[in-house]
Amino acid sequence: MSEPYHVFIKGGDALREVEGALDALKKRGVTREGAGLYKCMYVTRADQTVLMTESAGSALALEMRGRPGWAEPGDKPLNV
Repeated sequence: MSEPYHVFIKGGDALREVEGALDALKKRGVTREGAGLYKCMYVTRADQTVLMTESAGSALALEMRGRPGWAEPGDKPLNV
């Protein structure tokens, strides 16, 4: 069984911020595929952005963890 995707959430529409993070990684030589992006969506009814990465240690996860306003929900502590 494969590992579940790692989830980040942020209030409001933050799709452009995720695109900006991917652009920053690209400038450092990390491709979009190599960044670990699985899916990103703005959920209008909840007024929040949900970002799913391939793992908690992916390049995109590390990039987003350093940005204000992003939460990593879950019931287990992160062991990155």
